Amino acid sequence: MVATAPPAQRWLLVEHEGAWPVNAIEVFDRPVGRALAARANAMQARISLIRRPGRHPREQSPLRWALADTTPGREGIRWGVVERHQDLVDLDWDVTPGEGEPVAIVCAHSRHDVCCALRGRPVAAAMSHRWPGRVWECSHLGGDRFAATMVVLPHALCYGRVTDHAGQQILTAFEAGRLVPGHLRGRSCFSRREQAAQALARDAGVGSDAIGDLPLRSSSTLRDDVARVVLGRVGADDVVVTLRERTVHLGTPATCRSTVEAVAYEYDLVSVEAVENSIAPGVGLQAPERRGAAGREVT
Repeated sequence: MVATAPPAQRWLLVEHEGAWPVNAIEVFDRPVGRALAARANAMQARISLIRRPGRHPREQSPLRWALADTTPGREGIRWGVVERHQDLVDLDWDVTPGEGEPVAIVCAHSRHDVCCALRGRPVAAAMSHRWPGRVWECSHLGGDRFAATMVVLPHALCYGRVTDHAGQQILTAFEAGRLVPGHLRGRSCFSRREQAAQALARDAGVGSDAIGDLPLRSSSTLRDDVARVVLGRVGADDVVVTLRERTVHLGTPATCRSTVEAVAYEYDLVSVEAVENSIAPGVGLQAPERRGAAGREVT
């Protein structure tokens, strides 16, 4: 699951009770959908439909909405209500750092992939008892083969293969300022290779599971398949992670609806080195030879 978090700097959540079409954007009238998509693309925002866990009668209005800013150090989420979808287009999408309470959204988009609904709905219902009013079912998150999938906002923590028990663990860890590496796909505010670098560093024993640890300093491509990512550490020198990315064919479709073989990425750790040679001159940290297969499906 490593490095499969869908890329997004912001998340626009729009309440929509009832069934969702295969392509969630189709709940909006075409002019509204195009305007929202254009604005979301310009702001690197991902649009997701949400509804309360369980069965509810379809509500016409007002509609709740939220915008989450996932920028590290500036995380926040703003909530509001609108009477019409059209009103979303002209909203003020600014978010104050620290604004709002964190929420969890769990994919339950059955028309996109039935496994998401079968596995996601029970997880959302169970988690809602711990975070009343702060857990939502949501439309497609990507990574359907990792169902149940979920995101904790505004910190953009994307998780996969979440069970009822794991969901409770994730929320408990979040309240303590920590993440759960075993289920973490990555943080959507980082690129695929940056997500992989953080996971590889943790595997090598560098950094902790604190949400704010291993912040991104810089990222560069050395060759088409090799990247250099500099990460910070709490109370220690920065580290340079050099990794190699390889394309792998999974031999199976990525979703229940798809008929195309999925393509994913696997990451090899080349080296992890302290920036200031704080370990020993010219000596890197011992690293595992390979990282297990992970990837983002290509459909």
